[in-house]
Amino acid sequence: MLSIKKDIMLFIIASLLIYNTIPVLNFIIPESTTYTFLTDLWITNAIYSLIGSLYLSKKYGFQIWIIFVTACLFIPTMIIFYNTSAFIFLIIYIVITVIGSIIGTLIKKKK
Repeated sequence: MLSIKKDIMLFIIASLLIYNTIPVLNFIIPESTTYTFLTDLWITNAIYSLIGSLYLSKKYGFQIWIIFVTACLFIPTMIIFYNTSAFIFLIIYIVITVIGSIIGTLIKKKK
């Protein structure tokens, strides 16, 4: 039980770092906004959603909290650094997280 709590906390901290590091850097260095904005929303966050959910689902099986945490932790980032037009990315990250969770669960069942 302690292991899952530790993994949840690490997942939350990693999510906050991944989702917020590039937008904060864009705020500090505004010249890089165009390229890092696209990299962050299209690549970095999507890959993190897939890998994070795959790892946790491989370890614990399909857990709805993984999807919930991934979605809920992106919402403040979306509101603070982007605008509501980034809402589509929230849906994309949820779908990618579900796919990663299914793949992770299938890998766990094969063991």
